[in-house]
Amino acid sequence: MRASRLMGPKDVRVEEVPDPVISSPESAVIDVTVTAICGADLTSYWGYVPGFEWGTIMGHEFVGVVRQVGDDVKTVKPGDRVMVSSMTSCGRCWYCRHGMQPQCENRALFGFSGAYPRLDGGQAEHALIPNADRDLWPLPDTVSDEAAVFVADILSTAYRGVERAALSCGDDVAIVGCGPLGLMAIMVARLAAGRILALDTVPARLEAAESLGAIPIVADEAAIARVKDLTAGRGVDAVIECAGGAPALTTAMQLARPRGMVSVIGAHFEPDFCLDAGAMFANETTLSISIGAPTDDREEVLRLVETGRVDPVPVISHRMKLDEAAEAYRMFEAREAMKIILTP
Repeated sequence: MRASRLMGPKDVRVEEVPDPVISSPESAVIDVTVTAICGADLTSYWGYVPGFEWGTIMGHEFVGVVRQVGDDVKTVKPGDRVMVSSMTSCGRCWYCRHGMQPQCENRALFGFSGAYPRLDGGQAEHALIPNADRDLWPLPDTVSDEAAVFVADILSTAYRGVERAALSCGDDVAIVGCGPLGLMAIMVARLAAGRILALDTVPARLEAAESLGAIPIVADEAAIARVKDLTAGRGVDAVIECAGGAPALTTAMQLARPRGMVSVIGAHFEPDFCLDAGAMFANETTLSISIGAPTDDREEVLRLVETGRVDPVPVISHRMKLDEAAEAYRMFEAREAMKIILTP
């Protein structure tokens, strides 16, 4: 089969590799119909992940059709359209039993290695799914493959981030970072928020945020003052940080009002961060960090899509063939594309 493999920093190659085969009675093989590039893929692409195994098949956002299942698989069968949760989990450990799938003792992220055990991903014609009854979820006919690929990761992550922000109806919310994840957060937050203030430095992203009903704010040195002006000097009720990196988190902490919420869903890898504990103590700020848990949240998120309350498909800016993966990664890194869908 053809697959997109990362062979070194910024070295993506689409090559012939062996077809996956059933590896255990709990596993399945799917034919991938749609896959996508996520911002988290860039950390591997840049060579920032210690211990990453070059040659890993990329991609943790993908959907497909079940080709084959192991003898113990009960919830899906060959021919079913399915979404794939971005992270596999066992369903048996203490964390899984208590609804904490991202902390599973046996977790692995599709298309990733190094920080987790290697698990080849879905930027390929076919993919092996280790724990089909946990990792796969049947798709209703009314949800397209392109919409479902967002449920695999970033829409579910945005859902969890908004949930952890504990919004009340009419709250002022700031979204820091308006890439695909931030746009998903706007879509979910607007179901409850009053005003949404969207901060970014990229004009196209601010335009996209404004098209979703957010107030665009250029994330420059005056951004915090502009947010304070719009909120009678207090700051917003809740901040959802979607960009990752220390500067975004610093900004987020400064935007929240006293007793405000800061919900972090941007990917962070820095080993330390200068947190102003004095200001947090004085303001009684709540800080929450979420990885995203599509296995736990996919039913609710799919319902939002199926009922038309959230439509992630307009965020797609480019549709390309799997064989164009190297160019797609270049475009995504250069911010020439908002969200790229790849088809085998």
